[in-house]
Amino acid sequence: MSKIYGLTGGIAAGKSTVLAMFREHGFIIFDADSFAREVVIPNSIGLKQIVDQFGEQILNADGTLNRAKLGSIVFSDNEQLQKLNHITRPLIKEKILETIDLIKKSTSKTIAIFEIQLLFEGGYENYFDGVISLYERPEIQLDRLMKRNDLSKKVAQDRINSQLSMDEKKRRADFVIDNSGDLKHLEQEFEKLMSQL
Repeated sequence: MSKIYGLTGGIAAGKSTVLAMFREHGFIIFDADSFAREVVIPNSIGLKQIVDQFGEQILNADGTLNRAKLGSIVFSDNEQLQKLNHITRPLIKEKILETIDLIKKSTSKTIAIFEIQLLFEGGYENYFDGVISLYERPEIQLDRLMKRNDLSKKVAQDRINSQLSMDEKKRRADFVIDNSGDLKHLEQEFEKLMSQL
């Protein structure tokens, strides 16, 4: 039977880098963001419900979702974020649980990693053999997010505050990778994790 671990961490915590490390080690990788994109493609139920809630202003000219426009509405207003989550989370969860079920039924001895940024917020922890959380000190997270997305301090902090804190994710995880240092430090943390899985 396959094993499957959930990977989470705050925004700008370095999940892409760590996923690349898992890939190099031959792990099968799944990414909740790809499911999130799938449920809002043109003509999908998800996109129709989002347009009904937020108006056609959140669409690009070609009928696709304008993520930046929607983000500017929901990340500065918790009530609007809750409305969006109420639409998308059940649709995403359905796809994720179908995939987890298929992996667990597999007869191969592979290890799969499923990256879900909102893993705890979505109540996914019990579906995995263990949860790995990426951690970085709050001031480093803020600095990295501002630089990565070219955001003001306030906008970056709003996005961080819209999620469960790094400390809470760290507390609830089975395994923690500390990404507060440089790449060499991250590689050492990764090797330490590999010896525990």
